Amino acid sequence: MGIQSQAGQLGFKKQSAEGTFATPDKFMLYRGGSIAANRDLLIPDPEIGGGRDINAAYNGPVSYSGEFEFYARMEMLATLLGGAFGKVTSTAVGTGPTQVGTHVITPDDTSPWFSFEERVGTGVGSETFRYTDAKINSISLECEPDGYLQGTVGVLARKQTSGHAATVPAAGQLDVTPLLVGTNMTCTIGGLTTYITRSFQFDYNNNIEDDVFQLGSLYLADMTEKRREVTMGFTIRPTDLNLWKEATYGSSGASEAQAGAAVRKAMKVNIESYEFITGTTVFSLEIDVPQAVMQPFAIEPSGDDVIEYDIEVQAIRPSTATPICTATVVNALATA
Repeated sequence: MGIQSQAGQLGFKKQSAEGTFATPDKFMLYRGGSIAANRDLLIPDPEIGGGRDINAAYNGPVSYSGEFEFYARMEMLATLLGGAFGKVTSTAVGTGPTQVGTHVITPDDTSPWFSFEERVGTGVGSETFRYTDAKINSISLECEPDGYLQGTVGVLARKQTSGHAATVPAAGQLDVTPLLVGTNMTCTIGGLTTYITRSFQFDYNNNIEDDVFQLGSLYLADMTEKRREVTMGFTIRPTDLNLWKEATYGSSGASEAQAGAAVRKAMKVNIESYEFITGTTVFSLEIDVPQAVMQPFAIEPSGDDVIEYDIEVQAIRPSTATPICTATVVNALATA
C-alpha cells in the first residue's frame, strides 16, 4: 500500500527563543509542498597514483528549505504574513463568538524564528518531521476573477528531526475559515478603480542567506535577511494610454521618453469574504503599497483581441518613517 499525501498535516508556531522548538498551535490546510533537505556528498578530486575510481565520500553540511501552496484563509495567513514581514500589531473587539481581530502587519529588519511540524502521510510508513529555527523567507499571493485567493510560502530551516508523534490540533487551531474569491476583490492604482483588472499577484521576498556554514557544524551558521523585494503584478484592460506612457515615457502627458525619476503611484488591493465573522464584519485582507513604480512594458496588439497590459510593479519605500507596504488582516483572533 502506498502513502497517501492528503492525510498529511502542517503546523507552526513562533518560537520564544532561537534554538527552542515550539509545539505548533496553528495548523493549515494546504494544496501541496514540503520542506526538503539540501545536502551534497563530498567527493574528492582525482589524485595522481590513486587509480581511476572514487575511493571516498562524506556527507556534507545540511540545510532545509521548501514551499507550501495553499488557499488563503485569514487566520493562518495573518501568522504567515507576520512571519515574513516581521512586525504585527493586533487589536481585538468583543469576546468569544463575537470577537473581531484586526492585525496590521508591517516589515521589520529581522524575521522571527518559527517552528514547523510536518506530517507526511499517515499510518505505517508515514513520518513526522519537526523543524527548529525556521524563517519565512517569502510569501506570494495571487487571484483571478474566476478563482480563489491562493498563495505560496517559502520556508528555510536550520534543523530537522524525525520520529515524532504528530501534534493533535486542539479545537480552533486548524484554520477552516472561509475562502476568499476574486469576485470580491478590488484593486486601485493611483487611487483609481476605473481600470479593468483581470488578475493580481503580490510577492514578498526576504532573500535570506541559506548557504552560510561554519567549521565544526553540520547546520546553517547564519540566516540573515538581505535586500527586501516587494513586487506586484496586474493584468489590465486599459481605456487609454496613460499607464503605458507613465511606465515607458515617464509621464502621461509626454509624447516621447523623458529623463528623470519614474512615476510613483499608490497601489492598494482589498479582498473580503462573503461570510460574516459577526454582524456586518467579514474576513478580509488589504495590501497597501504607498509608492510603487511600473516596469516599462510594450503594447502588444494581436488580431481582433482586446488590448491588455501585463504590468509589473516594484514597490519603493517612500521614507524611513513609512513602511514599504502594509498588510491588514481581519479575522476572529485576538493575536496573529
